[in-house]
Amino acid sequence: MEKTVNNTQKTSFVQGAAILGMAGLLVKIIGAVYRIPLANIVGESGMAYYEVAYPYYSWLLVISSAGLPTAISKLVSERIALGDISGAKRVFASALKLLFIIGVVTTALLFFLSGGIARLSGAAPAKLSLMALSPALFFVSIMCAYRGYLQGMQCMTGTAISQVVEQLVKLLVGFTLAYIFVKLRPDRPELAAMGALIGVSVSELLALIVIHFYYTARIRRRTLPVCQRDAEDKPASPLSGIMSKLLLIAIPITIGASIMPVTGIADSVFIINILTGRGVASGLDAETANTAARTAYTVLRSYVTPLINMPAVLTLALSMSLVPAISRAATRRERRVVNSASRTGIKLAMFIGAPCTAGLFVLGGPIMALLYGAVRNNPERFVQAQQVMFFAAIGVLFLSLVQTLTGIIQGMGKPRVPVYFLAVGGAVKVVSMILLMRFTSLGILGAAISTVLCYAIAGIGDTIYVIRKTGMFLSYSDTFIKPMLASLAMGFAVFGVYRFFGTHGHPTVGTLIAIAVGVAVYLGLMMLLRPFSPSDLEFLPKRQVFKKLFRIR
Repeated sequence: MEKTVNNTQKTSFVQGAAILGMAGLLVKIIGAVYRIPLANIVGESGMAYYEVAYPYYSWLLVISSAGLPTAISKLVSERIALGDISGAKRVFASALKLLFIIGVVTTALLFFLSGGIARLSGAAPAKLSLMALSPALFFVSIMCAYRGYLQGMQCMTGTAISQVVEQLVKLLVGFTLAYIFVKLRPDRPELAAMGALIGVSVSELLALIVIHFYYTARIRRRTLPVCQRDAEDKPASPLSGIMSKLLLIAIPITIGASIMPVTGIADSVFIINILTGRGVASGLDAETANTAARTAYTVLRSYVTPLINMPAVLTLALSMSLVPAISRAATRRERRVVNSASRTGIKLAMFIGAPCTAGLFVLGGPIMALLYGAVRNNPERFVQAQQVMFFAAIGVLFLSLVQTLTGIIQGMGKPRVPVYFLAVGGAVKVVSMILLMRFTSLGILGAAISTVLCYAIAGIGDTIYVIRKTGMFLSYSDTFIKPMLASLAMGFAVFGVYRFFGTHGHPTVGTLIAIAVGVAVYLGLMMLLRPFSPSDLEFLPKRQVFKKLFRIR
């Protein structure tokens, strides 16, 4: 009987993780493509105001959404495992009070400091965008209490549904309001950005309503563990200092999750101000210099960054699949399995990251022209965006390693290690960005280079740690050299195809054909080079397909 219960719990956990993983992947995909049509609707100035506001929102959001749901889930699952249903309910009640306070405080901070923050970033009209985002912080805080509570009961469906609703409503309402404001007041791009961000607040409100009704429906049907009574043989234990316990678990996670939003704030604070100052020093009037600076900021954050982050969707899916396999093997002290899974993860990160780096390096400009009207219709903007992409594309390779290796290291039970490397990388990014932009003629390219340095430090540090910690044997030829050689050859092929069709035909046709040729050349070369070994099959999806394609024996 006990074995049956354990199997049921295991199945429930796996199914829940799969549901949450699929929803998370869908959310990442929507998030990756969201800024592309938005940039075409609100224009360059509108996107500059949008990008100024979002890092501050992301940073304040981390306080409620990063560590506390995990802490709630952990304490609730522990109480339920002990049969202490009353204790689980007290955890939820305490968490709800704590998150209510956090939501009120963060909302008030963003709303009332919006003017000062906007001026600090060199984009005073962004005040409206910050104010539009502020209610979302309260709605997310309350929603995180429900998400953590449900996840602690191995109920992932409510979180998954609310995440998908959140993204879809953000698209629908945000795009609609942005379009309306563009049509009504084309001379006020800050209103279009505000409309898009009102969509974010509305989406969080509706997501909160959805997860609340989901929770109450499950309670009404008595299908949640908290609908049971306390176990008679396991009396309820006192849970003194619940809020302290929640914070003790949540704070380290929150600090780690804050690193990238803080670097985003650094971008928001320094890029426009430094570029405006250099423009004025070179003889431009203040308004012209500020407009040029906001345009450069938009190129980096709104045109280049979304493309750089797209391959991360694939490596995120890879990371999510590796964590449970490595965690299970590490718990059982199965060193061979940990090494094999880690080795496969690094291979797949290179398998995805290397060709994406080469492809964006060669075709980044044409792809941005294909996606963004402002890049397509302005030769000067095309050149600027392409130059930024030349540097930023290199970061894709390191970002692929960071995301995959973070999953591997977390599976090994060392969740703080990737945080340390990312913190060092973030510090280097901020310092190098200020130095390169202020004391060289690189301009916005200095910001792109600093981001590459951040990911390079974190990616290389994670790789060295995993190799040393596991003591694995890693074939540098199969893992690094073969994907890079195939990507290099692919890059030359793509360049030739694009130049031919771009010269003799339509650039759009040339871009699409070049992408198709690049995929075919890369996969063909990797089939010939055969980088995967029989031990990799254990952790690869569609094993038989991989076995045939790459002739694994």
